[in-house]
Amino acid sequence: MKNIYLTFLGLSIALTSIAQPTLISANHAPLVGENQLYYVADSNSVIDNTIGANVTFDYSTLAGYGMSQTNYYVNPATTTYASDFPTATYADTTVGSPVNKRYGQLVSTDSLVNNGMVLDINTFGVTIIKYADPEKTMTYPFVYGNSFNDAFSGQFTAVDYNTTTNGSGTVSVNADAWGTLLLPNSVSIPNVLRVVQFDSLVTDTIILPFPLPAILPITIKGKIINYYEPSVSKYPLLSIIDAEIAGDSSRTVISQYPMPMVGINELENKFNLSIYPNPISNENATLTFELTTAEKVEIAILNQLGQEIKNVFTGNMQPGMNTLTIETANLAKGIYFISTLIGEQKITKKLIVQ
Repeated sequence: MKNIYLTFLGLSIALTSIAQPTLISANHAPLVGENQLYYVADSNSVIDNTIGANVTFDYSTLAGYGMSQTNYYVNPATTTYASDFPTATYADTTVGSPVNKRYGQLVSTDSLVNNGMVLDINTFGVTIIKYADPEKTMTYPFVYGNSFNDAFSGQFTAVDYNTTTNGSGTVSVNADAWGTLLLPNSVSIPNVLRVVQFDSLVTDTIILPFPLPAILPITIKGKIINYYEPSVSKYPLLSIIDAEIAGDSSRTVISQYPMPMVGINELENKFNLSIYPNPISNENATLTFELTTAEKVEIAILNQLGQEIKNVFTGNMQPGMNTLTIETANLAKGIYFISTLIGEQKITKKLIVQ
């Protein structure tokens, strides 16, 4: 019996030595003045949905576009809309854009809440989202197997239209796995906690000034998968962010660790992008590409030094196949480049004028 007890004790010690991560305010809550660099991965990356204890999360084949974004955590009092969020303890840039801000609050050392956001939204412009009943995004301590649900509500104000409507939603957060995270370049990080957050929000009908029509209630859904190892970084090592707004969906994948580049052919194939005819002589060229969601698009003609000599188009384009005419009548014979920026993804193709 003594030997059995000692064996059991030895196994217990061995298992507990595999440290399961614990999130607390000191190793998770953002502080003013901090920032975090992220590398942007291919949004078509395969998501490893392995859950459970002491598992492996394999993202070793992630590839990126050579782009990065930095999230900055600043004093909310220094921001334009500070007066709308008087209890916020920090503001952070979202989606890597300095215009977009999320206003968060550390409540004692027990939890993090989202007080609201300021977003630059296509067609609406700057929109202020203020939660009178804030959204709880984390409770402390938080370990594998923990979960919680919360309800939140507030007002949405489109600044350009001076229009306000209400919205309410729910959030659920679950630590459903922990284990070893595998990333490109042979990076292996043990004791990583996977935390999944589901958000769902519905607005009331949005009444716009005459003669604009009213907008029916909008449903916004989100799913965020974050991988944490607090002894390495208080911010997610890897994040997968899925968003769906009024039926249009998008995915963002970002990692703290560099990754190899996606081949340019993969990027062209992703958007089914082509220029024809090419070479060209005494006629205009046609650029076609396909979008799965509405995107901001910028198209320019560059010379061989990479200098922009003409802006072809800047604006928002809708899902589906898009076609643009590139006028070349005033271009001297030679080699040029067509730079196409779709969202945050840039493709550059050679154009020969004969």
